[in-house]
Amino acid sequence: MQTSYNTNGILPLQIYWDEMEKDLYSIALDDERRLVRVVAHGELIREVGEEIITKTLSTAAEHQYDILCDVRKTVVKVTLADWFYMPRTLAIFNNEKSRSPKTAVLISRGKQEEEYQFYETVSHNLGRNVKIFFREKDALEWLSTKK
Repeated sequence: MQTSYNTNGILPLQIYWDEMEKDLYSIALDDERRLVRVVAHGELIREVGEEIITKTLSTAAEHQYDILCDVRKTVVKVTLADWFYMPRTLAIFNNEKSRSPKTAVLISRGKQEEEYQFYETVSHNLGRNVKIFFREKDALEWLSTKK
């Protein structure tokens, strides 16, 4: 069962999908699965991506949850250099309170697949547990296994 939240910029679940039409992304808690769920759509630039990552990791650390991030309906306008440097330079990654949760990223086949796989590799090289998926079922199965 999902719980409504309205702290740290998290939208209550009642308006979660309605707000998606206005915003580029939404963040909600799935207490049953102990997940922070992120759904994004539209065109995302680096600054929005940094905002999503910061809010998501802060929320995950606060609740000690893992992350499911659905970006299948996005077009990310980020350079290859940004994909490389963001996990190194974004302040949230250097915050000791922000642990490194398991993070499943749902993407569409062919749609920026190589860029996301590059980000997965960069994240792994930095000791973060990030994995790319094409099906939500597979992502949820991976997230439910022990770390």
